[in-house]
Amino acid sequence: MLPQEKEELELYGHRMSEWRQVRPLAQWQVYFDPVTKIAYSHIDFIPEDVRGRLLPKNAFESHSQRAYFIVMDNELVEYKGLTVPYSDEIVSASGQPRGLLLRQHGEREARALNDIANRAGNVRAEYHDVGMALLKREGSNIEVMPFSAGQEEEPESEIIRYGVLRRWGEDYIPFIRLDLFQIVRQLAMLEGITQIKLLTNAMMRLGRTLSTAHELGIFHCFTHPGNVDAHGNLIDFEHAIYRDEIPVIKECMPDKSGDTELFCEEGLRFRDIDIFFAGAREVLMRYQKYLGLTREALMTKIKFLRENISLSVGVPVFEALAHLNIGFYEDTVKKLPIHDQRRIIEAFIEGYCAATESHKIRGKVFSELVRCGEWTEKANGFVSNTEVPEGNRRVSNEFILNLWTRPPLRQ
Repeated sequence: MLPQEKEELELYGHRMSEWRQVRPLAQWQVYFDPVTKIAYSHIDFIPEDVRGRLLPKNAFESHSQRAYFIVMDNELVEYKGLTVPYSDEIVSASGQPRGLLLRQHGEREARALNDIANRAGNVRAEYHDVGMALLKREGSNIEVMPFSAGQEEEPESEIIRYGVLRRWGEDYIPFIRLDLFQIVRQLAMLEGITQIKLLTNAMMRLGRTLSTAHELGIFHCFTHPGNVDAHGNLIDFEHAIYRDEIPVIKECMPDKSGDTELFCEEGLRFRDIDIFFAGAREVLMRYQKYLGLTREALMTKIKFLRENISLSVGVPVFEALAHLNIGFYEDTVKKLPIHDQRRIIEAFIEGYCAATESHKIRGKVFSELVRCGEWTEKANGFVSNTEVPEGNRRVSNEFILNLWTRPPLRQ
């Protein structure tokens, strides 16, 4: 094993010690393949012929436990998948084993990011296959073990392919996402601009990226603020749906439901914008009814639990509330003065909508926000140019995730 490399000291012109003051970053050693440029957090599942050429490299944590990054030549490269801990559960948010990025999702994200980058995006990606594993479900637990050629598949198990996604971009900053309000403000200070200027720039880029994706017929499906970095780069396209897949998927639906009717271009475009601004709308309404609270009281409780996270630990309903996506409008925009709120929302509308329509749309959106004090389906309809779905509904998370358990998406 070669001696550990000297730590790279700068990222985008700032020393790592400065970045740690903005957001503390865990650091450890990973194994870097100089041939494929892929870094692995551990070698448990790595083929023998690859292990011999791996080099030690300093890595830092990304926004979630599913990714990490290394710094090279004043730039970063992020890796997603094959992280520790792994294989102890199916993560409900992704429908995948913890720590493993399934091939169909890794390839899909790389394709979507590159399709968008070729037109107007900033982040590019490359997926590398690592190997195969045997996934066995036992009640609420799972077991994952490497699968070798010639090995027989065990009863009640499935063979999965997994790998690592490599992502990079000119100013892609994966360890600071838009849902980290205070940290985003500290980032603006580090970059020498105001918080409002940073957010305005981010929203303009997000609007343009999402508009490009929709023009290309790519629907992200999980556009919550945690999937957008502080510079407005939209990532995590692992469950993206392409326009030409919609009719094929609908033909395979065994049961027709309200979600099936909403599963169309218009419905997915509506969903992409609504999830970002309004959060987990159906879940919020369910908790509001369950707890017998007004919307304002529910939001107050959620924000209190977020600031005092230890009070919610061990109480399932409160833990869920503390980690609930309440949307960018409620969580960030409403904390700002009215004129700053307008600037930020205007930036998104200008980036997403056609120039000839943006002024008219801004007026309608602001009137709706003043009237209701929250991001409504109607406000969303103005931006996405869609009718409000019947019954004030959008395609549910469960419906999207379940698409991957049956043909044609299941491989």
